[in-house]
Amino acid sequence: MLKTNTVISLFITIIFIVSAMLYYIDKNNKYTEDAFVSKAAHYLKNENYLQAIRYYKKLIAMKSNDERNYINVAKSLIISGHYNHAIKQLLKMEKENLASCDTYYLLAYAHFLKTKNIDKTNDFSSTTEYIKKSLNMDSRNKDAYKLLGTIYEMNYEFERARKWYRKALFEDLDNSHEFYGLIANTYFKEKRYSHALKYYNRAIENNKNYISSYCNIAEIYTIEKDFNKAEQYYKKAIEVSPEYMYPYYKIGSLYFFQQDYEHAIEWYKKALEIEPQESITNYYIGISYKNLNMIKEATEHLKLSAYCGNDKAVYELRKILGKF
Repeated sequence: MLKTNTVISLFITIIFIVSAMLYYIDKNNKYTEDAFVSKAAHYLKNENYLQAIRYYKKLIAMKSNDERNYINVAKSLIISGHYNHAIKQLLKMEKENLASCDTYYLLAYAHFLKTKNIDKTNDFSSTTEYIKKSLNMDSRNKDAYKLLGTIYEMNYEFERARKWYRKALFEDLDNSHEFYGLIANTYFKEKRYSHALKYYNRAIENNKNYISSYCNIAEIYTIEKDFNKAEQYYKKAIEVSPEYMYPYYKIGSLYFFQQDYEHAIEWYKKALEIEPQESITNYYIGISYKNLNMIKEATEHLKLSAYCGNDKAVYELRKILGKF
């Protein structure tokens, strides 16, 4: 009798498992390819990369040879930090003759991040190899030029970086101001300020709203102690983007380092209207108040800065509390 009950229980269990499997298969069969595409795109848009990968892989398993499915799996893997898996996925595309300029660019980018964040070898040879393959397939891939230039800049090979930024300009790409700005940045890093100014101004000629060029020109004038011109360019940046906090803070700092604390406070306050909790601005406005012997106001802002993790603010607060 016991043996009979065991057999019956086993039989019922098998039927349940088979039924569940059939239900799961039937449920999945009801999904069309378009439904999987919609779900995958939804998860990708909402930065749920593991679920996005799951659905893109389902599409690939359905023998969908749409290159975008492979690309989106690779992108999701790269964003998630799974560089080796991304590389494996992209090489599979190459093997199946699905490789495009985007495939090779992503291979380059995955190798770049892997070397930069994990290997620490500073050997970007695989990255450069795949970038050049990408550019051979599409000479207008501006991301490839940027990545190649970045690698040379990281190795302090600024002239080689400029060579590739200029090649991008010869392609007459959209947003050419970015490449003028990148060339200018290389000169800035070399402290060749007259060359940097020339290219920052070219960037502005191509895009009057290119705010980083205004700020970088202002930074050069600050280094050269031409504070009036520096302020002029920070104000131009404010005209372009009134909600951008940085130029207000930098004008405040121009006055701070000239020991004009009242004007410094005026501009720091404008910066804090945009980002009230910003640590560095609260620190310098606190020091400005302290230098004007306005201890209550100084303490208030230094506390805010200290709460945001600024160790210098903690040190200043201890000095104030020890003195008063």
